[in-house]
Amino acid sequence: MQINLKHLNAEESWNYIQWFHERYHSKLKHFKYKYHYFVPNDKRIHDFIETEKPTPEQIQHYHDVFVNKIYTPSDLSRFDEVITKEVLPNFERAVEKQIVPLLSAWQTKLPEKLGIECLYGDGGSYGYGTNPRIIWRMSEFNGNKYEILGEFLHEFAHILIEEPIITQYNVPQNLKENIVDIICLELFGREPRNHFDRSFANAYITPEAIRTDLAGAVKKMMDDYTALKQAQSTKDR
Repeated sequence: MQINLKHLNAEESWNYIQWFHERYHSKLKHFKYKYHYFVPNDKRIHDFIETEKPTPEQIQHYHDVFVNKIYTPSDLSRFDEVITKEVLPNFERAVEKQIVPLLSAWQTKLPEKLGIECLYGDGGSYGYGTNPRIIWRMSEFNGNKYEILGEFLHEFAHILIEEPIITQYNVPQNLKENIVDIICLELFGREPRNHFDRSFANAYITPEAIRTDLAGAVKKMMDDYTALKQAQSTKDR
């Protein structure tokens, strides 16, 4: 698997901010996501995100502010050395030893290429399909190499199971995150970020399921989850 580290330029970073703006108002804010982790720590950009339906003139204004007054290339390159010399060798070792043996149980395969895109904010997300990539919002990151490694492994697990499992069985956002948190705790000892201990997923995403039939476990989980939701809906009528 070829890994490419990239820093988004000003226009690419702005395009991400616009993409996040749309996704935040259409989906993420309903799951109680905080936008501060996804954009530059600047009040002007926060004002843009808070404006649900900006006019074309407002969009152009905020674009110009970001490109000309906020974006600084060095903001996105400060961890280059630790990533290339320490994080990525450990990431590749973890993938080879702990993930590759489970690919058939997850009904997935390693991508030929993986991008790591550095941009503004704090935290991670991912892209999948023809352009699999870890999106690392790192301008406000104050952790260490182990936290970077954990972030990369978490997002890579998302990439691997998104199409064959999450999309296939229509897993909702909260349970999707719970599943990946459970996987990363089991395989890498990474403490979960979400309240997965109270998740519906816990009874299904067991160590055995992760290692033998993750897809089957998620299918069973969603069959039961759907039946429960339908029963609750009928009861509430």
